[in-house]
Amino acid sequence: MLDKFICLFLSIFATVVYTQDRSLYILHSNNTNGALENCYCPDHPLGSIEKRALYVQDFIKSHPRTLVVDAGDFFTMSKKLLKDSLVCEAYATIPYDALLLGDQELTRNTEFLKNVLPKTEASIVITNLERPSLHRVRKYKIVKRGGLNIGILGIVGNNSMKYYPQAIRDSIKFADPITAINDVLGKISSRTDIIVLLTHQGFDQDMRLAQELKGVDVIVGSHSQTVPEEPIVVNNILISQAGREGYYVGVIELKLSKYKKVDDRSISTVAMTQEMPDHSRVMELIKYYEDTSGMINRKKLKALHGTDH
Repeated sequence: MLDKFICLFLSIFATVVYTQDRSLYILHSNNTNGALENCYCPDHPLGSIEKRALYVQDFIKSHPRTLVVDAGDFFTMSKKLLKDSLVCEAYATIPYDALLLGDQELTRNTEFLKNVLPKTEASIVITNLERPSLHRVRKYKIVKRGGLNIGILGIVGNNSMKYYPQAIRDSIKFADPITAINDVLGKISSRTDIIVLLTHQGFDQDMRLAQELKGVDVIVGSHSQTVPEEPIVVNNILISQAGREGYYVGVIELKLSKYKKVDDRSISTVAMTQEMPDHSRVMELIKYYEDTSGMINRKKLKALHGTDH
């Protein structure tokens, strides 16, 4: 009788563990645009990396089978090099599995990128970059997480460079995205359960690209700074983004079958509200930037001290 009870208990326990472990979560960000913290804008009273860092850490504690990625444009739009460097240090507080570089990173000096990108402590994945040759950039990455092998690829669209001067556009060359993706998938599909594609080209372009792909499960996009309100699925590929300025963290949940295939999927965007705690290291970086540059947001001064002087 005792043996039967133990067997029944183990069977129920295994069922519960399997049920709890069916999902793969993907936390994603994009178009942070150098925002280390809340902009103190009345129409968007939301935080950024200072909130995101702790949110991601806490999420992973509750959901160990979580992938964390960023689809690019984490540098400033106005080429503030000190702030760009500090953003890389702030990104190191978040356990990113992979980062895609956007136009705001790729148009920086290659020597600058060589110096600051290692500060992120994350893998840089760009599948279709032909020029320039950048240190530490790889075409793909395979992450092992909770019994799953997850392939991560990343592509940048030519359209993301269209507003830059011709000389800059000529210095950067991308291979055809579909050819580059299919080439990598041919090498890794047999070794992976899930494929996540990071893109930097815009939501409309992502939907067009999805129609031409086979073997990709999720597209995590950027550049158009879109916040989808419901899951968008094209050709059985889920497409998502997470807005701009670090206001949101995108959360994707993939519910998997016992054969590690996607049965169902959902998305949400979690606002980085002012009530969320701040990460101490990110706040140190913010203070260093303010002290070194002398640049303090007037809206912030007014909010904290009741003055803009």
